[in-house]
Amino acid sequence: MIFIVLVVLVSLLMVSSLQAQEKESSIGFGVSLGKELYSASLTLLDFPSFYLPITLSNFRIEPEIGYYRYSGEFEDQETVETFLTVGCGIFILSHKPNTNIYYGLRLGFIRLYEYDKWIWDGQDVYEDHRTDYYIGPAIGGEYSFTKHLSLGGEIQVNFITIGQ
Repeated sequence: MIFIVLVVLVSLLMVSSLQAQEKESSIGFGVSLGKELYSASLTLLDFPSFYLPITLSNFRIEPEIGYYRYSGEFEDQETVETFLTVGCGIFILSHKPNTNIYYGLRLGFIRLYEYDKWIWDGQDVYEDHRTDYYIGPAIGGEYSFTKHLSLGGEIQVNFITIGQ
């Protein structure tokens, strides 16, 4: 986690020093909507994430935060799962008219809280907190409709280390 915070801080320092030098810099806001397969529990999640893409000429850094909460009750069981994702993408950009293609690396962590309660002859409660780390290649593209509006897509293949 400390590594991720250091990467983001160093990148933001690079942005502030390079922004004065580069005229093709920009800061945006992005939202990811879609399904994600969380391999630790083999769960397909509607996991919204928010991005802050910071572009400097042919380089982009993209801090990310995401949150998902699931709760459900069945006959004798109550379940709550909460996922918090914090990460960062580091990309190289290729510019075409109205289009950007980017490729690079995403890394971060997923904080998981899980609570399960079963009622049979008595009551049994399972509670778990853990932090999983991920890293992987990503490639994507975006089309700019105007100077301030674009639509894009991305493919990621993340390797996850399951925490204790």
